[in-house]
Amino acid sequence: MSTPLQPLITKVGLAAIWRADKTGLAAEITHIVVGTSGYTPTNTQTALRTQVAKYAISDGQQLSETLLHVTAVADDGKAYWVREVGFLLSDGTLLAVWSHPTEALTYKSATAELLLAYDLSLTALPANSVTITSTGAGLNLTLSAELAALASASIAEMLRGVKQQDAFDSQDKLNQQQGQQILNLMDRMRTVEQRQDLDHDGLLTAIAANATGLITLQNLFSKTTLGV
Repeated sequence: MSTPLQPLITKVGLAAIWRADKTGLAAEITHIVVGTSGYTPTNTQTALRTQVAKYAISDGQQLSETLLHVTAVADDGKAYWVREVGFLLSDGTLLAVWSHPTEALTYKSATAELLLAYDLSLTALPANSVTITSTGAGLNLTLSAELAALASASIAEMLRGVKQQDAFDSQDKLNQQQGQQILNLMDRMRTVEQRQDLDHDGLLTAIAANATGLITLQNLFSKTTLGV
């Protein structure tokens, strides 16, 4: 994503454009410079206040007569907050400068590359008076590495989600199995209780039958003894 900037055109930059225009050529932006000081720019500046790095334009596009899209890659091992940005012409002239007293554009880590992508509005200059000269390398390799990192992160997140879902499914299956086991155990307990009830009823029946038989035998024995 590009950051739209409305930089301040410097006096030396405007003079360089006039010189180029007299030869029938347009001034060429070739580099981006970045610094760490935050302030309100002036058109008398010829350099950044605290420049920390200079990067060649990797790619660029003229979006309109006064709007340019420029990109560069900060691929060194420096770490800093970007609070001022300058655009240099091919002869080293500071064409335009942007800064803010309190707001930083971004942060450059020492361990990661930073893509500098800006939509540069030059409405204060004559139409088509400035062009872009890039290294011609483009940003395919840089972007492919970044996209690969994003893809890897996305795949890792998806894998974590799949693993979590598998864990949930496994737990759900375990809960279902445990529930079924409890139901089976309850059925077995009811069966045992029914058997116990049946056995209890059968035992009472047997006792009653035995008692009846015993009484019958006692009666017969008594009649025999009495000679009845």
